Amino acid sequence: MPTLETLTKADLKGPLKSKSLNRARGYIHQVLNPARSGHTLTAQVRGSRLYEVEIDVEPGGISAICSCPYNWGGYCKHIGAVLLKWIQSPGDFAVAGAATTTSNEYSIDVTPVEPPPTQRLEQPPFWLAFPFTERLRADEEQLRQWLNGVRLQDLRLMAKQRGWKVKGTRKADIVRQVSERIADPRGLLQAIRDLDDEHRQVLRALVLLGASGKIRTEELENVVGVWGKIESYQDIFTHTQRLCELGLALPGSVLEGYHNQSDFVPRAIARALPPLLKNVIPTASHPQSDVGDMRLADPRPFVRAVNQVALLLEQYPTPLRPPMPRPRMERFYPGLKGWDYDPRELAQAKSSGKLASYDTAITVPPPARSLPDETIERLSPVAGDEARLEFIYSLLVAVGVLQPGSPVTIWSEVKEQFLRQSELAQRAILAQIYFRMLNWSALWEMLRESDLRLWRFHTHQYLKPNNLHTDLVFFRQAVLRSLASLPDGEWVAIKDLFRLMRAVCPRFDHSVWQNYWQPSLRPSWFLGSKSGLSPDPKNANDWELFQGRFIRQIITGPLHWLGLADLCFADGVLTAARFHGLADLYWDRIEIPDAPPTVAAQASPVPPEEAIDTDSHTITVVP
Repeated sequence: MPTLETLTKADLKGPLKSKSLNRARGYIHQVLNPARSGHTLTAQVRGSRLYEVEIDVEPGGISAICSCPYNWGGYCKHIGAVLLKWIQSPGDFAVAGAATTTSNEYSIDVTPVEPPPTQRLEQPPFWLAFPFTERLRADEEQLRQWLNGVRLQDLRLMAKQRGWKVKGTRKADIVRQVSERIADPRGLLQAIRDLDDEHRQVLRALVLLGASGKIRTEELENVVGVWGKIESYQDIFTHTQRLCELGLALPGSVLEGYHNQSDFVPRAIARALPPLLKNVIPTASHPQSDVGDMRLADPRPFVRAVNQVALLLEQYPTPLRPPMPRPRMERFYPGLKGWDYDPRELAQAKSSGKLASYDTAITVPPPARSLPDETIERLSPVAGDEARLEFIYSLLVAVGVLQPGSPVTIWSEVKEQFLRQSELAQRAILAQIYFRMLNWSALWEMLRESDLRLWRFHTHQYLKPNNLHTDLVFFRQAVLRSLASLPDGEWVAIKDLFRLMRAVCPRFDHSVWQNYWQPSLRPSWFLGSKSGLSPDPKNANDWELFQGRFIRQIITGPLHWLGLADLCFADGVLTAARFHGLADLYWDRIEIPDAPPTVAAQASPVPPEEAIDTDSHTITVVP
C-alpha cells in the first residue's frame, strides 16, 4: 500500500473514479495553501467556491474529506487535484507541525478528550415536572384528543355498543361523555368478559405490542398465534376494528403520521384493564425453600444504598472517567463520530481497506464505567457491587439528584425534595425513572458478562448513539409491558414466560423500531455473536442466548434491586419469578405501592443524613 513518499497516479484509480480523476487534472493549478503534516495533506481548492481538503495517506489506504457536496461514489475532483499536485510537486507543500494526537498500541491516532463539564439543566427532572397526578391528567387529555379524531358516528356507535347514554349534538360534548366512561375499570372488565376468545387474544396482543401505532400484521399474528390460530376473519385487523367499535382500542387514523397507523390501546385504557396474562401464562407452584435458591424482594436495602451513595458523592466530589479518545479517522468516516469503538478493530478494518465498505459492521463496546477506579473501589461496597454502583449513579443523574457532567455535583434543591420522600415513595420515583432512562441499559452489563457483541453499520450515518439508546429503551419497555401484564404476587416459570416473549420480541436489532421495515432491508444495528453472526429469529436457542439473557438481566437486576421481583434459581439459572407492584408502577395505577408482603415489619428507618458517619480517615455506613 502507498505512502506519501511512494504515491503514484496508479494508486489513485481505486479511491477516485476515472471521471473525477480526469476532472482533477484541470484543478491542479487551483490548489491553494498546500501543506503536509506527517502523513496528512491539507489544501484549499478553488472551484465554484473555495473548498477545504484534508487527506491521509497511510499503508492502510487513502482517507480524505472535502467540504464540497460531492457524494456520488469515490472521492471528488478537488481531492484528486491535491493528490496529483503532491505527486507532481511535493516541494510546493509547506511542512506543518504534527497535529496534537497520540498513538496507542493499535497505531490509531487519537485525541484525548475531557469529560463534559457539569451543567445545571434548565428543566426540572421528570418526577418533579410530571408527578403521578400530572401523568394521569396528561394521559386523560391525550385520550380526549385522540377521541376527538374519531368520527362522530363512530363515537355514537361506541357508546351504543357499550350501553352508554350520550346526550347532545356537539362533538365536544360527545367526546367528553365518552372519555368519562371509556376507561372505567368495571366497564372494561365487563366488556372483556363479553368478548369471544379470538377478540380477547387480539386485545391482549395489542397491549403487549404497545401503543406506537406501528404494529405490523405479521407481528400481531405472531403474538396472537401463541394462543391459537385466528379463523373468524382473514385479516386480523378486522378484529382490531371490532375492538375500536367497542372502545377497547382506538383506530390508528387518530395518530399523526405520513403512513397508515395501526389500531392501538391507549395507555389510559391499558391502565384500567385487569391483568391480561392471568390464567394465560400458567401460575407456577410456589418454590420449596429447600429447592434451589430463592431471593425475596425487598426495596429498602437498595433505596438506602442510593441515599448513601448520593451523600458520599456530595461529601467527596469526584471527576468522571474521561470518555474514549476520539480517533482521528472519524474526520474521514463521519459514521464514527460520537461512538465508542474497539481500537484494534478499527485499525484492522482500515488496514484491510474494509472501513469504507458498506458491508462492514463494527462493534459498539459497552461504555466504560462512569466513575474513576478509585471511586468505584470506595463506593462498590456501599452499592453492593460494581454493576449496581453504575446503575445507582446513572439513576441519580436521571432522577436529577446529581447533575450531569464532571465533576460529580449534587443538585441541592432536587436532593432535598427527594430525601423528604419516604423509602417506598423514593422506590416509586426510582422505578419510574428506570422505566424511561436513556443513560443506562441492562444490555451493557449483559455484554460485559458474555462473549456477545453489539454490531452496527457505521455507513448508516443517520444512526446516532442517542438513537441506539432510544431503541434500547423500547426493548426495555417491551419486556416491562409483558411483565406488567402478569398478575401480582403469583410465581411464573421463566420457560412459560419465554414462550410468549419469543413472539413479542422475536428479533434484537434496529429493524424492530424502523418504520415499515422490510426483511430485505438491513438493520442499522444488531446483537450478534463475537464473530459478527446475527441470531436466527426462528431458532429458540439463539433467542434464549440473546433476548433471553436480556430479559433475565432486567428481572434479576433492576426489578429485583427495586424490590419488584422475587427470584428463584436452580443451578445458578433463573427459573421462576414473582412480581410485586410492578404493574401498579408501570401502568401508573398507584403512586406508591406497598412493599412486598414477604418484607418483614418495617424497622425504624435511619434518616439519610445519619446513615453515614465520617471522619478524616474512615467512612462508617449504618447497616
